[in-house]
Amino acid sequence: MRSNEISKTLDGAFRAALMLTGSMRAAEHAVFHGIAATECYNAEDDALLLETVKAAIQRRPNSLHQSQEPPAHLPLELRRLFLLTPISRDCFALRILLGLAVGTCSRILHRGVEEIEEVLCAALQALPRLEARSRAGARNNSDTRVDPIW
Repeated sequence: MRSNEISKTLDGAFRAALMLTGSMRAAEHAVFHGIAATECYNAEDDALLLETVKAAIQRRPNSLHQSQEPPAHLPLELRRLFLLTPISRDCFALRILLGLAVGTCSRILHRGVEEIEEVLCAALQALPRLEARSRAGARNNSDTRVDPIW
């Protein structure tokens, strides 16, 4: 892989881990784990992303039903995802943001294909309703402007 390709791959893996964990430190650890896992197999392309995603999901707290505080450095549209339950955010991030196949998501999340599709559908329906909730938070942070990382 060329240097530019490696940089893009690492950047994508980090951003995916950040969306899944909500923490810069946890995302870094997930990428390190992904690198270590792919070095053993001399893997390329999607292997780093998949191993990073698996590590990010495995290493976070097991609170599957609580949303978490959105990271302030993310753009409003991405912060809104953190108002979803973690499983809803996982399904959205893996299927919509990363474009992974439903079967791959099923294996990563250890859930059936039907459940993945149902959770994603519910998340897509819930996101517009979360807009009012996240706008209130945005007004409180309107003095701070940060360049988007996605």
